[in-house]
Amino acid sequence: MLGQLDPYLVGAVLLAVLALDGSLLIGTVLPGDAAIVVAGTTLTGAAEIAVAAVAGVIGCYLGATGGWLIGRRYGSRVRHSRAGRWVGEHRWARAERLATGTDGGPALAAASFLPVVNSLTPVLAGTFGMPYVRFIRWTLAGSVTWVTTYLVLGSVAGEFARQNQHLMVPVAGCLALLAAGLVVIGRRARASRTAEVSEPDRSPAPETVSPPPR
Repeated sequence: MLGQLDPYLVGAVLLAVLALDGSLLIGTVLPGDAAIVVAGTTLTGAAEIAVAAVAGVIGCYLGATGGWLIGRRYGSRVRHSRAGRWVGEHRWARAERLATGTDGGPALAAASFLPVVNSLTPVLAGTFGMPYVRFIRWTLAGSVTWVTTYLVLGSVAGEFARQNQHLMVPVAGCLALLAAGLVVIGRRARASRTAEVSEPDRSPAPETVSPPPR
């Protein structure tokens, strides 16, 4: 059924998803990357990709603006709310480094390619008072590249699937095994780092030499 959807309908859905991605932190549950790739699989030509890309960038603009306004209005209360704690402090810290780091604009543009983090960056940019014009300029620069790249990748994958349907089951199985392996490796790596941080220092204490009796 891939490639049989109206590109304008695909663009409208993608616009809505990406608008919610940055404004209401929907991207912490449903990463925008996946939505863009899935949308791309239904597109079969440059014109259809262009329509969806324009809609997706508009969605990014609305989502980034909404997130910035929420951060400007509510500040750190979003970060320390129940939903903010569910997201995880390590993700907030990573997004904060991007929103306030010395790399400035280029880091904001690159943040579009970081799942979950790209949903938190607009809120933090507003919280820390980053000028809106500077913020939205760099965010849109990253969004154009992000949306277009992932739509093209999705379109290529969809075309491959349509022409090689007999390979889809084994390919899906291999991808599932690869994803499971990466999850296991990632969890073990995090557990190892946590153990290293929490392990007490076992180096022997320096010996104290008592002064000679007088």
